Amino acid sequence: MTILRALFFAAVAAAIAQSFAALALTLARTESLHAARAAARDALGAAPVTVQQIVASRIALGSDPLAAIAPVVSCASLGALPCALRTTTSVALRPSGAGAILQNNAIVAEARIDVSLRSVVTDSAGSAVVVAHRLALLRTFAEAPYATYEGDAESAGIAPSSLTAGTLVDVIYRNAKSGASIPGNVWSTAPAAQPSLTPWPQ
Repeated sequence: MTILRALFFAAVAAAIAQSFAALALTLARTESLHAARAAARDALGAAPVTVQQIVASRIALGSDPLAAIAPVVSCASLGALPCALRTTTSVALRPSGAGAILQNNAIVAEARIDVSLRSVVTDSAGSAVVVAHRLALLRTFAEAPYATYEGDAESAGIAPSSLTAGTLVDVIYRNAKSGASIPGNVWSTAPAAQPSLTPWPQ
């Protein structure tokens, strides 16, 4: 009986120890997941402004604003482990048709760029823990400030690469006689009027 009782308590103790080990593993995984999500959120939060600065400097120098941008890599600690999580954020740029009304003056030459961001957070073994995406929108100009971060395309209600309304407040003027309309918040290049030539008096 004593041996059976000892075996019973040993089995109970082993089960409890196994439960605590499983709980500790679950807590560690949960902590790692929360830290990975925070790392991805931080990377995606900082990326649009970084891309905006790169694009602005390219336009100022006369180079291609849509040229490839190298992935941005950062590290995050997990507990006492430095750089336990590695975040790699890739960037893809493409011309955007979002926002039907642009500042199309020849000097301003406004355009839009979709910025597709993808952050992958990996652990020390190289396994992906979190993959997150963000789609941002840039406005570009031929003059300073050259590029501005407009916000997220989805949250701003802008369909990427479409002709839906953008973030501008559209003021439309309508000609009372002809019925023609023109947006009042767009500075367009006015066509040069041809001077009328009159003969020199004899």
